[in-house]
Amino acid sequence: MKFTIYIIKKIYLRIFKKDLQKEILPYRVYLFEELVKKFSKSYFNNTNILEIGPRDGLDTKRLESLNPTKITLIDLPDKEENNMEWLKDIKTQTEFITANILYMKKNELDNLGKFKLIYCTGVFYHNAEQLKLIKKLYDLLEDDGVLVFESSTIRNLFLRNLNVVQIWYPNTYRMTTTITHLPSKKAILSWLKMVGFREIIISDCFKPRNFNLQKIRFAGFAIKKYGDKPGVYYSKQIIDSDYTLGGSE
Repeated sequence: MKFTIYIIKKIYLRIFKKDLQKEILPYRVYLFEELVKKFSKSYFNNTNILEIGPRDGLDTKRLESLNPTKITLIDLPDKEENNMEWLKDIKTQTEFITANILYMKKNELDNLGKFKLIYCTGVFYHNAEQLKLIKKLYDLLEDDGVLVFESSTIRNLFLRNLNVVQIWYPNTYRMTTTITHLPSKKAILSWLKMVGFREIIISDCFKPRNFNLQKIRFAGFAIKKYGDKPGVYYSKQIIDSDYTLGGSE
């Protein structure tokens, strides 16, 4: 029901070009508050922050309260018009990049620099190559940097507790046009560990208002520690740093 209301409001915003300036998905607020509680605002003061898929800008405004030096935002070309509506209200220095981060070349990603915080919510499940995406995010974090992730997960009652990905291709989940691969929570955890994350904290952001969301969505914080390394393909046969999991361009 809440998701239906969210879709109706999104259509309203697109048609009438109005900004409701009100968070209709409370778990997004709780996720940010949990971030601040676990790491403190000062942990991110005067650092660089990257947000993937900023949507309505409400998370961006919350990130601005961390007093970063700069916020870099990456979103798809078809989102540009909507993003420009709210971006003018952000006072912190920003850089907006119109692209799909999954297809940005290595030199383009290198030019972004490193980030203390990467905010990536509601994004994983819209990409078919999720391991590759997570590896790119891992590489963009500085040591002791934090990846905040949140994703929809498998709905199927018999699959949700397994370490699997439900593939809808060539169709899409509920005709969304973008969701072809729905991962389980265990699959997301596996991907995070495969690219190098060793410290992962599971979020409780869905519990306060709608506990049922916890069955179909998953969120948390992955910290990149000094010395963490991604797994490699065929590690028993080949020792080659180029064959890292998720590392191909």
